[in-house]
Amino acid sequence: MMSQGPVRTVRVSFVLVSVTVMVLILAEIATIVWVAGEIGWWTLAILGVTTLLGILLLQREWRKAWGSLSESLRSGQMPAGTLADTSLVLIGGILLLLPGLLTDVLGLLLLLPFTRPFVRSALAWWASAALKKNGDAGAPTVIRGDVVPGNDATPNPGTLIPEIEERDDPDQ
Repeated sequence: MMSQGPVRTVRVSFVLVSVTVMVLILAEIATIVWVAGEIGWWTLAILGVTTLLGILLLQREWRKAWGSLSESLRSGQMPAGTLADTSLVLIGGILLLLPGLLTDVLGLLLLLPFTRPFVRSALAWWASAALKKNGDAGAPTVIRGDVVPGNDATPNPGTLIPEIEERDDPDQ
């Protein structure tokens, strides 16, 4: 029988995501109504312009980020910052394409090259704080023991996978 732990975690995660999306929708509606009350029909023009700006920025920044990621992978370097930038550009572009003023502001923060490093470092700080809070959850488990000589349980003691045989000639 399956334990209730994973099912409960999925339900809690689904509820949290649903509540977050509902709060975001209500905040977007409230912001649009407030801005429309202040500046009138220009609100629709702002929403249209930010959507078009989002499409253009997404295309330009995505090409740059993808090219940089491809180049770092081709050269054999670790693409940590580049991978984060590519992810932030993708998320920012999606947020700019969604209708709403709050998602537009957040999308611009993620898409613009001079604000992205601040967002990336803030996310790195938040992730490291969350990992530290969990303690040594990511630390490997070390089991102390002794090697028993004469254990012939493995067919080839030079390999951990029995299907792999050691070859004398590396060209084979």
